[in-house]
Amino acid sequence: MYFNQEFVVARRVLELANTLINNRNRHIRDLHITTDQADALIYYHDFPDQTISDLKNFQHIRHQSAQVITQKLVDKGLVTLIKNPNDRRAKLVVLTDAGNMMRLHLKNNGSRTGEQLLNGFSDNEKQQFLTLLEKSISNLNRGNK
Repeated sequence: MYFNQEFVVARRVLELANTLINNRNRHIRDLHITTDQADALIYYHDFPDQTISDLKNFQHIRHQSAQVITQKLVDKGLVTLIKNPNDRRAKLVVLTDAGNMMRLHLKNNGSRTGEQLLNGFSDNEKQQFLTLLEKSISNLNRGNK
């Protein structure tokens, strides 16, 4: 049976994505948080002093979903809500010390996965791979508009 190159590439990228997701899920499960909570924690770390509405807009999810995810992080002691000096109706989400430690664990796990993925690549190959991934993502995003 003949498969064109585009089909084979798409299938291999999907296989890579599934392997990365399974690896990530295993690491996150060991940290006792969900992938949604991990993504939110990373967002709140990378973009300090954001609101739940900001998370909603960034992740393109419903406000209620962003509230539930954030409340779970509050319940786990990973973030706290503080008064927003610019908007009394909204609270700012700030990582606690435990949240910063969790973010460090998530970053370290991601770095180990990246090291595994790029094992045996030269520095030039790593840069080419990244460039091609970015171009591919851009192509798909442009085609989905």
